Amino acid sequence: MLGEQLNSAESRSLLSAIDKMRELLHGEKITLPEIVVVGDQSVGKSSVLEAISGVQLPRAQNICTRCPLELRMKTTEDKEYAIIRGAVGSTTEKRFDDLTKIADEVTRLTVEIAGKGVNVSANPIYLTVYKRDILYDLTLIDLPGITRNALPGQAENIHQQILDLINKYIEPPTAIVLHVIPASVDFTTSESMKLAKVFDPSCERQLIGVSKIDKYDKGIAEKLQGRGLGSMELQLGCVAVLNRNQDEIDQNISFDEMKQREEQFFIDHKQAFEHLPDEFKGSKQLVRRLATIQQERIRSTFPDIIKRLRKQIAEKKAQLKKIPASMNTESECWTTFQSMINIYRESISDNVKGEYGPVASINITNVPTTSKNVKDESDSDINFNFTLFESDEGSLSNEDEDHIAYHIYHLQLKFQKECRNSFTDFFSSNYQKVVLREIDRTAGVSLPNFPSYQIIVGLFRKELQKLPDCCHELVEKMHEYMSKCLLQLFEHAFSNVYRRLKDRLKEVVIKQLNDVKEKLSERVLEILDTERRVFTLNHYYMDTINKLKEKNKEESDDHQASVKASLTPMAKNSMNTTAYAPVSNEAQAANDIQIALHSYSKVKYSY
Repeated sequence: MLGEQLNSAESRSLLSAIDKMRELLHGEKITLPEIVVVGDQSVGKSSVLEAISGVQLPRAQNICTRCPLELRMKTTEDKEYAIIRGAVGSTTEKRFDDLTKIADEVTRLTVEIAGKGVNVSANPIYLTVYKRDILYDLTLIDLPGITRNALPGQAENIHQQILDLINKYIEPPTAIVLHVIPASVDFTTSESMKLAKVFDPSCERQLIGVSKIDKYDKGIAEKLQGRGLGSMELQLGCVAVLNRNQDEIDQNISFDEMKQREEQFFIDHKQAFEHLPDEFKGSKQLVRRLATIQQERIRSTFPDIIKRLRKQIAEKKAQLKKIPASMNTESECWTTFQSMINIYRESISDNVKGEYGPVASINITNVPTTSKNVKDESDSDINFNFTLFESDEGSLSNEDEDHIAYHIYHLQLKFQKECRNSFTDFFSSNYQKVVLREIDRTAGVSLPNFPSYQIIVGLFRKELQKLPDCCHELVEKMHEYMSKCLLQLFEHAFSNVYRRLKDRLKEVVIKQLNDVKEKLSERVLEILDTERRVFTLNHYYMDTINKLKEKNKEESDDHQASVKASLTPMAKNSMNTTAYAPVSNEAQAANDIQIALHSYSKVKYSY
């Protein structure tokens, strides 16, 4: 009854579907029911797989399985053959009617996938065998044997590489782990068993294929049933298998004859295996148990697998809908590109012109509501108070950061303030001493009260040396802000769908910004060099000079009047003779130079 169920068309189609899904979904986050064969190096894994499949596989003294081998066994009533291919490299399927050539092809594909050395690879080989003597359709995944010491030409961390590969396969709860452990070895000391217990502490999805049963120790029957020293109590149990030894391989003993020898072995060793149920003995029982487990796992997990697949398909379809329609002509490509460029250009234009959309919400208190609240300032030296709109870094709101014209305006205000503050107080007593010293140095060059033009030029050029720092700081901050703003607008304008195009255009934008910064820095140097020539035709220069001289005269007259009013008649008569005493030529010249420097700096930098 069980045999008919395992060989039913439904069971076979379910297994074929799972095999195909495993192949297609390799690397995807979909766990499928599978039986994974693991074990230490040289424990007889290949012999156990040969006994199950009836096909000779590669053998070697050292590591021979260097990449996963997915072995699919199918029953057939027609001609026997095998199909094999690799997951990478030459992925074309090859058919072999001579099954004895399978081992050589597996070796060839292993070298193609994992290289000629002795390293391992996670890319699998798919081998499907169609044979008449296969009892049930069955799929096993053979993994590299666990090796502890690196061989010559092998990676130093080969042990960890193999453990990581095994963990990847045995971690999913849908995986069944078939441990191949020699009969003479303590089952609990197997490294593969220790790995599996990390993910399956209760050992619910593990079983042992006991190899090299002809080298059994005393109490083997109890050990196979999970009792006694060196045993493991597994829910899926243990099955003993007789391997072909090297002499039998050299003698080319067939697998059919080997199965007969296996059956005879348990009969001949009746004393050791007399009380052991048949389900624990022989490769036929191992195949039967594996096929039963496989069908149970497939039927229990298949509905959930279909549900998860449908969910992933829906997600993939949603992603596909976001992909734009394909562009097959140069005209379509140019139209799409031009539309993105236009969006970018318009967004920059809107921000520059002040078309920002919603008005920034700024809470302003004490705002004048009538003309009476506004202070009337007619002086040309008005000192605006920009407390509300302070242009220091970080003082603008996030909304204002996107307003290009507004932000640049505040950068200019800050520059104007720093530029104005960089000049010396021309009317200070200390600066007057500097001017007098320069006048004294030109004694004999010019007539008294006719200060040399070179004095003004020299003093102003010293002041001019203070400007490059604040000028270059303005250029740097402008570049920093424009880069941040334009790249932000760029991210909004260009779709991530055309990633390569977007990255290339972004490089162009950054390059253009850097080029403009370099040109602007050169232009600033040119302007500063031009400023070394002290010259102006602006009438504001003479207006300022005249106003300052008039103001000085008024202050002097007021001072003399107040002093005269406080004197006695005799003192007043005495003062009349000294009221118009001339100021020294040097002091008058110094005052004129101070006024000239102040007026000229106002003309050039008070904008």
